[in-house]
Amino acid sequence: MNPRPSAFIRIRIFLPLFFFLLILSSCTKSSIKNDAPLEIEGLTFEKSLPLKYAKIFRIDEYRPAESSGSDGYSELFRLITVADSDRYLLIPEKAPLPKNLPPEIILIQYPVKKTYLCASSAMALWVRLDSLDAIRFSAIQKKDWYIEEAARAMEEKKILYAGKYNAPDFELLLKEKPSLAVESTMIYHSPQIKEKLESLGIPVFVDKSSYEPNPLGRMEWIKLYGAMLGKEREAESFFQKKISALTPALDSPSATHSDAGISPKIAFFYITPNGLVVIRGRDDYIVKMIEMAGGTYAFASTRKSTSPSVTISMEQFYAQCADADILIYNSSIDNSVHSLKDLHAKSPLFAEFKAVQDGSVWATGKYLYQATDSIGDMILDLKAIISGEERQLSFLERVE
Repeated sequence: MNPRPSAFIRIRIFLPLFFFLLILSSCTKSSIKNDAPLEIEGLTFEKSLPLKYAKIFRIDEYRPAESSGSDGYSELFRLITVADSDRYLLIPEKAPLPKNLPPEIILIQYPVKKTYLCASSAMALWVRLDSLDAIRFSAIQKKDWYIEEAARAMEEKKILYAGKYNAPDFELLLKEKPSLAVESTMIYHSPQIKEKLESLGIPVFVDKSSYEPNPLGRMEWIKLYGAMLGKEREAESFFQKKISALTPALDSPSATHSDAGISPKIAFFYITPNGLVVIRGRDDYIVKMIEMAGGTYAFASTRKSTSPSVTISMEQFYAQCADADILIYNSSIDNSVHSLKDLHAKSPLFAEFKAVQDGSVWATGKYLYQATDSIGDMILDLKAIISGEERQLSFLERVE
C-alpha cells in the first residue's frame, strides 16, 4: 500500500486547482442583481430604466439633491452598472461633479462626442440613433465594415482609423483627444492598452453585450447607448418597433419539416482551410436564435461549451449532422461557399447529407455579426426557412 501523501504534497496539489477555479469564477458572466440603488452624495435616486430582455446592464437615474448646492441644476445623472462589476456615471454637460464618489466609478460626460469605437457590435446601434457624428475614431478599417453608413463616413474622413483595439495610434488619439473609448471584451487581453487610454484621460467603456443570455438583450443595448448619447426616446422607440414586429412570429407555432411535428434539426457551421468544422457552442446567441425560431440545434445536447465556437473534425460533424434538416453555412466568417459545388469541394461527405439532398442549405450574409440592430430580423429569417415561408430574407440565402 502506498503511504498517504504528506500535507505539504496535498497543498501543492490543491493550490494550482484552487487558483484555476478562482480564475475561472472571475471570468464567468454575471447578470445584474436587483440590489438597492447605490447612494451617491449630492444626488437623489429617481428610478431604474425598465428593461425587457437585457440582463447584463442596469441604468439608474438620479437628480441633484436640493441641498447639493447645484444652483438648481436639474438634468439627470445616470449610473450604468455592467455585469455587477463595472460602474459608469453619466454626467450632464456643465453639471458639477458629485463629491466623494467611489474610486471605481468611471465618469463619462454626456451626450458623448468624439468617441473612439472599438466594439464593432455597437456601430449599428449608433447608426440607428443617427449618432455617427459622435464617433470620430474607429478601430475597424473601412474595408471591414459591412455597415454602409460606417464605411461611407470613413470614406469621407468623418471617422478616422485609429489603429486596432490592441495597437491604437496614440499620437492620433492625443491630437484630438476622444471623450470616450468604447471597447469590446477583447480589451481584457490587452489590459495595458486600457490603462494607457485611461492615463491619457480617455475613459474606457467595455461593451459586454455578448454576455447577454437572450439574443434580444443584445439589441436592447441600444437603450444604454441612447442614454450615453442623450437619445433615450429614440432608443426606446426603435426597440419597441423591432419587438412589436417580432412578437407575432415568436408567439405563433412553426410548421416543421417533420410529419411527426418534431422541430427541425439545424446545423450552423463553417469549414476552416485545414478541413476542420467550426460550430457554435450550445450557449451561443446564434443557437438561442435558432431555438427561438422553432428549430433544434444539432449540438444542443452533445456539445456543452460556453465558448462562442467549438472546432471538431469533419467525421464528427458528419456523424452528428448527416441527418440534419437544415444546414446553415457561416459566410460571415468564411465567404467561400456560393454553391453546392463549393460545399462539396470542402468535403465529398456533404453529398450524403440529408439537407443537401433535400436542397435545404443556406448561407449567411457578411453583415450578420455587425447587425446588432437587426437580430430580430435574423430570427424571422430562421422562422421563415423552418416554416417554408416564401418571403424576402434579410440575412440568409439559399445555396444551390
